[in-house]
Amino acid sequence: MTAKARDDLRRASLRLTAQFTVLVLIILTIVGTVVYVLVSASVTQSNQRTLVAATRLDSPADAPDGIYLTFIDERDSGQLMSTENLPTGLIDVDALRSVAAGGDDVQERRTVGGRDYLILTTTAPTREGGRERVVQAVLDTHESAEELQRLATALIVGGAVALLLAFVAASQMARRAIRPMADALALQRRFVADASHELRTPLTLLSTRAQLLARRRSTAPPAEVTAAVDEIVRDTRALTEILEDLLLAADPRTMTETIPVDLVEVTDHAIALLHDESERRGITHARSGASAPVIVDGSRAALLRLVIALSTNALDHARSTVTVSVAAEGRQAIVKVADDGPGFPSEVEATAFERFASHRAASDTGGVRHYGLGLAIVAEIVQRHGGSVTIEHPASGAAIRCSFPLSHDKPGVTHAGS
Repeated sequence: MTAKARDDLRRASLRLTAQFTVLVLIILTIVGTVVYVLVSASVTQSNQRTLVAATRLDSPADAPDGIYLTFIDERDSGQLMSTENLPTGLIDVDALRSVAAGGDDVQERRTVGGRDYLILTTTAPTREGGRERVVQAVLDTHESAEELQRLATALIVGGAVALLLAFVAASQMARRAIRPMADALALQRRFVADASHELRTPLTLLSTRAQLLARRRSTAPPAEVTAAVDEIVRDTRALTEILEDLLLAADPRTMTETIPVDLVEVTDHAIALLHDESERRGITHARSGASAPVIVDGSRAALLRLVIALSTNALDHARSTVTVSVAAEGRQAIVKVADDGPGFPSEVEATAFERFASHRAASDTGGVRHYGLGLAIVAEIVQRHGGSVTIEHPASGAAIRCSFPLSHDKPGVTHAGS
């Protein structure tokens, strides 16, 4: 594995690790918040029950630690009776008078001397004849607040430790999960690169021989031979461009400068390349639509592959005619290839753009095996150019429609890989 491949593998594993860690962080945050809210609500309810129970005590002297009581002694001209060591300023005289005058119960929070207190002023029955008396119970909430603080600290520390462990575990698992995919991708790239390299050599030799043959036309050969030699030179150049585009498409990391490409010219070139094949089959293969250039930004070789793949697929199904129309509609460039064949069966249409999705046997196509790659390649090229591809259902036959942003609407750089 090269240093660049190792860097890519490391970046991919880090991205996966970061995504998993963020997911764990979100889960821990939600769980911690729910736990804290539930415990806090439980503490609040416990404090409330403690306050209500304290109001049932008979004497301020009976109050336990952390609770202070104040009674209005009706037998002593309404004097206040309070628990010893009651902090100064903690009695709410106004609340006592309000309840004694028949008002509603008063519950409030007050901070005295840096400590928080929960205060309940209400009426409670006495043991002597069940008479109502006014009582004010005060609960020191400092201890419960400290418990909540310790809980919050424990949740934060525990969450941080869990997050760290999740990061380490995710990092290890991400490396193990990505390595097989990275190896498979590297193998695919090597295969495409090796195949393209091996094909480039005979293509170069073929192109060189064709050019030499074209230069040696000292004696005037028949016009058909001259035209055939020119076509061989042109075809070898097109094949070389296609190989270069395949090499770029094999590596998604590669960025390529896009150039303005005339879809009309590309379509005419593709039809010329397939002229002999369409004549052999007795099928009329022609272009319609715009006569002026229709310009998009992209790779000329890739767009040539697209038109060839669509046309080849249409020639395999057509009865007599294949039409490639090129047009500009609004801000979109449209390439549509239609044939007068039987059309797309419903069971084929759903997987038409998937690799190796061919439903034709070799016996149905003259012994030539079809691998189901043509339309998959079309879909990938359309995606690379920021377009879309759809299957249409004309009155007869089938049509595949590809749309691309026109040149002035499309960014200047696109990924070479799909």
